[in-house]
Amino acid sequence: MSKTQIPASVKNQLLVKSGGRCQYRGCNISLYQDIVTKRDFNQAYIAHIIADVPGGPRGDAKRSPLLAKDLSNLMLLCSTHHRLIDVADVQGHTESLLLEMKKEHEERIERVTDISPNMQSHILTYRANVGNFTPEISYKTVSQYLQPDYFPAMSDCIDLSLSNSIQRDKDAFFWQMELANLEAQFNRKLFQNFTKGEIKHLSIFAFAPIPLLVRLGTLVNDIYTCRIHHKVRYPDTWNLDDDKTEIKYKVIEPAKKNKTVALNISLSASITNDRIVKVLGHECDIYTLTIDNPFNDYLKSKKHLEDFSITVRQLFNQIKMEYGETTPLHIFPAMPIAKAIELGRVWMPKADMMLHIYDQNTFTGGFTKAIEIINA
Repeated sequence: MSKTQIPASVKNQLLVKSGGRCQYRGCNISLYQDIVTKRDFNQAYIAHIIADVPGGPRGDAKRSPLLAKDLSNLMLLCSTHHRLIDVADVQGHTESLLLEMKKEHEERIERVTDISPNMQSHILTYRANVGNFTPEISYKTVSQYLQPDYFPAMSDCIDLSLSNSIQRDKDAFFWQMELANLEAQFNRKLFQNFTKGEIKHLSIFAFAPIPLLVRLGTLVNDIYTCRIHHKVRYPDTWNLDDDKTEIKYKVIEPAKKNKTVALNISLSASITNDRIVKVLGHECDIYTLTIDNPFNDYLKSKKHLEDFSITVRQLFNQIKMEYGETTPLHIFPAMPIAKAIELGRVWMPKADMMLHIYDQNTFTGGFTKAIEIINA
């Protein structure tokens, strides 16, 4: 236990530099708000890296008295990590390790608080069951990915998900139920606040079946300024990088002899046209949008997403010119999450063809129509 009376001015400096949060690596818990009740509650401990007495943790006969009140030797910690470094595992918490933690934390707080006030972003999350998998997306897991360009506008997410749903995408009522919830939640939590001017920018984190992601994109549209985050498997991140390397998108056109038209999007996997013919019949013209060697983790950069947006916009225009805006466009997608949302954002509700979005499900024996998106 420290015997030194830390001056109020030093305490205040430490509080500012730490942002009022535990400086132990990976903790970052607020020390001035109860995690359950959200009420103000001081649970902060000031810990010495070099103990203020020679016999204390990491103490030193010469340095302890010199550093007892020095800001560079102090850390703000929660009770758990204060006890860990000073009692439970002193040997595992060397001076150099604690100094690294302090430096990392204070530099992160400095970066966040240095962001211009107009760079606030509301975190929008949406998740729905994908097969037997139930994704988890929370404020704690994704808020870090806004930096360094943005910071959270509030300490929670705007979540559009249907809570605790037991319906799966093979179930008869799954699409109807999820679609109704998504539209209702969007109108209640987003649209009204946007019209009031309370939302300036969205950071979108989503994990759901592709048809629902496309619908989410149509709701966001280009009315909202946003950044679509994408779950990259390797390296493990939700951020697309700034690499400018191009991926060439290829459009394969049909002979244009039928009234029914489909778009085969083979990006994360290859879809053979016979799977589409099985659903729509032989009297169908099939456009294909693809890349060389489609695979499920190819989307890495912001440029890939931007180029996709341009390609799809041009393709929508081309197909509408050929078949007319009253003809539905049947979309069979194998594509990354971010591109599904972007496809929806590119679609123009007052000008483009209505969309029929299909979903591949082994349980139902192939592609089946999941949702229809009609134009205004």
